Amino acid sequence: MLGSITYGGVSRTGTMQKLHYLSRKGAAVVAETEGIGLEQVKFPKSTNTLVKNDFLHRIATIDLMISFDHWINGTGHDKLFFEVYFDTVGSQRDKSEGALRSKTRLDLDRQHFIDPDGILAYQTDSGTRIFVLEVANGQDSKRVVEQIARNLFASYKGLVGDKYLIPQTATLLVVFDRPELLKGTLQRVMNDPQLRRFEGMDKYLFFGLQQEVKNGRASHRVNIRHEPVGIFD
Repeated sequence: MLGSITYGGVSRTGTMQKLHYLSRKGAAVVAETEGIGLEQVKFPKSTNTLVKNDFLHRIATIDLMISFDHWINGTGHDKLFFEVYFDTVGSQRDKSEGALRSKTRLDLDRQHFIDPDGILAYQTDSGTRIFVLEVANGQDSKRVVEQIARNLFASYKGLVGDKYLIPQTATLLVVFDRPELLKGTLQRVMNDPQLRRFEGMDKYLFFGLQQEVKNGRASHRVNIRHEPVGIFD
């Protein structure tokens, strides 16, 4: 039913990291149970290229997807979608399907694009909300800020809303694997000249820690002034 891949290193908690996935046999059971075609069930056709050099980053993204599902199932809101960078559309072989690319790809201009880690949306009684997710691991706060600038540019230009036919500025959520990286990024954000051009940035940029989200606090974030906010509530 399920398969797993073990990462070749030990995590900070002293455990081996594993990535679990639905096997072909498990996918067939899901398809039969749900009364749908096997092609509608997401499962890896091959595990040879399932994970390349982004193992921990991919695990963190999946954990956040699961946490979001747990949160939204308890709210009564309607989940519209949660797309992630490692799911693709197009083909390397069949040109009629377009070039192979991430589902989250946003074309900034004719030569530049970004592939956000996730783009998600849900419906409440008061309207639709759309978010861009970035998962930040490691120690390079400068790189995180550069990615924030690119994502804010896409959101402010309406590229995210246009892609999904949701006419609003998307909110950017950046989720960190460690408090030190969050702290360093906050300091850079407050002093970065590139980000000053985004008027009202405090309404569209929020931060959080991966462990807090995994522990069930999916809606808890801090704004650019490190003030706690419940942005989903």
